[in-house]
Amino acid sequence: MRTAIVTGAASGIGRVTAERFGAEGCAVLCADIEGCGETVDVLRRQGVEARAARVDVADEGSCAAMVDAAMGWTGRIDVVAANAGIMVEGDVLSVSLADWQRVMAVNATGAFLTARATLPHLVDTEGALVFTASTVGLSGMKGVAAYSASKGAVVALTRQLAADFADRRVRVNAVAPGAVRTPLSEGQFRARARDDAHFDELLDGVIARYPLSRWGTTREIAETIAFLASDRAGWITGQVIPVDGGLLETR
Repeated sequence: MRTAIVTGAASGIGRVTAERFGAEGCAVLCADIEGCGETVDVLRRQGVEARAARVDVADEGSCAAMVDAAMGWTGRIDVVAANAGIMVEGDVLSVSLADWQRVMAVNATGAFLTARATLPHLVDTEGALVFTASTVGLSGMKGVAAYSASKGAVVALTRQLAADFADRRVRVNAVAPGAVRTPLSEGQFRARARDDAHFDELLDGVIARYPLSRWGTTREIAETIAFLASDRAGWITGQVIPVDGGLLETR
């Protein structure tokens, strides 16, 4: 049985990705700074072998403990979905230094530390690492300077690790979601909305930018992550796959 680690698995894309790996027969270690008790309960009801780990991906010792938990449980790591991330708004003149550093610590340094902790074990299993990047790491979007910079770092790290570890048969790719309805994204819009009507107006404004005229779903992102981690993508590495309703190619 393969073992998958999913960071940011408490909710949103991470939770659905954990479910997807479970459906493929993986044992799933669900990692999140908030804890993943609910996610593990969902997986176990589906007959999946699952455990939770409280992990701060921005802390090197915490990432090492996550790996120890997986190895002590199943003795192997085959797949890592590095999905943990946070977002703050603001351009470079308005975002605070503290917020900039916090976003970079979780999104960029967290991706680096997750990779560094898990790659030796992925080498042993000739496994796969999949990052969650973002379309704003490939093309700018007004008002999210720290988030865009951090996801741009994830894009570059994906390509670098693919080059560094291809000769050890570890594949490294990333998915770059567009607008997806998750607790994280909805929280950003709720913070800006004056009331429910304004909230709906803000959501409609997002949809209007997308050729397919709807939000993406967590399931669609999870399916892409699962594909990139599978043998079906055995000759794919160093790629950043936009899942974005046509946004980048048609704007």
